[in-house]
Amino acid sequence: MLDTNKLDYDRLSVLTGVLLLALVMMRFLELPELPLLQATVLGSPIGFDLSAGSLMILITLAMSITAVASMVGSHPLSEERMVQHGYMFWIVPGLLIMALAVWLNEIDELRAWIAGIVASAVIIPVALSVECRAVDETQRSQRSLSWFQQSLIYLSAVIFFALIYDARLRSMLSVSLVALISALLSIRLFWITAASPGELVQYGVVTGLIVGQMTWGLNYWGLSGMQGGLLLLLAFYLVAGLIQQFLQGQFNGNQTSRRILLEYGGLAFVALFLIVFAAS
Repeated sequence: MLDTNKLDYDRLSVLTGVLLLALVMMRFLELPELPLLQATVLGSPIGFDLSAGSLMILITLAMSITAVASMVGSHPLSEERMVQHGYMFWIVPGLLIMALAVWLNEIDELRAWIAGIVASAVIIPVALSVECRAVDETQRSQRSLSWFQQSLIYLSAVIFFALIYDARLRSMLSVSLVALISALLSIRLFWITAASPGELVQYGVVTGLIVGQMTWGLNYWGLSGMQGGLLLLLAFYLVAGLIQQFLQGQFNGNQTSRRILLEYGGLAFVALFLIVFAAS
């Protein structure tokens, strides 16, 4: 159980309600589509049309960042000293709520949409609460908080990866989006253990590039959106997990290194079998 004694429940409930209202409005707001961007990059045409859904997704992203900033600012410790690297708290809730907005915008069946709204009503306050709790540096390494944080990171990743893969975008765009999302989420994951901001960005970019490059190959593989998203999640988990073990100093002996590699290798084999064969 998370220790929520320091949370401002009134603020949390209001912010959650506002974000849920924005997600609900996406289903009923209608606007004509306006072409904003039409370009050709390396022979691939790239376009972006502004619709009611895309506009609300951008608004929801801005609202989620504002909500996180408000929750972090309400923490008792933020009144005693300036919270360092406050933008780091924006990454997971911002991407997760944006992923939920994109996902809900793609759902046509009413019952599935209602179930998504109910799930969002649980996920959003949890995401805001976890980031608010992480303001206290002494609490960041706690097992419970770390578990919640990593679960939200992987949930954000799999939703985005599945949506991007299922959209069948051109490789230039899909690879760029997957690489960007992977880099941002891994930077948040490595934040506690990285020695310096330069090292943090370096390993985040490496993770993004590796997972992004895997998207090239998967784009030529006839998988479902969920299968493609799970395979990209598996790649993200392996790359980010091994880097995190390295940053924590776990590769300090032959026995330990062998155990970690066998653990991740065995998990990868079982997960790959289940995703590719059992789900087909």
